[in-house]
Amino acid sequence: MDIKELQEKAKNFIDERDWRQFQTVKELAINTSVEANELLELFQWRDGKEIDALLKFGKDPELYKKIQNETSDVFFSALAIADHLNFDLGEAFLSKMDALAKRYKTDEVKGKVIKIPEYQG
Repeated sequence: MDIKELQEKAKNFIDERDWRQFQTVKELAINTSVEANELLELFQWRDGKEIDALLKFGKDPELYKKIQNETSDVFFSALAIADHLNFDLGEAFLSKMDALAKRYKTDEVKGKVIKIPEYQG
């Protein structure tokens, strides 16, 4: 299923429940943050490398499922914002990836953890 189909599925889900009346871009952005923080909470006070090892080797299927669910909630929120503002999330993503590729040139950042200011000079 492509992004447009997923965006349509989210739109239909919202419309079938008559939730659009409660949605503003502000409320949807807040929801995105809340959902992202629920995802982040799954990792709080835990060692990142240990979590990676557990998940990669299937040793914590319950945590894996929770991560899938919370990540899906964040994605749903992004789809809802795109629907609310009537933009193609797939096109927006590809445009952002192009901008990031120009900002973080492979030969300059490969293997480095750096943040390049968006506007230099």
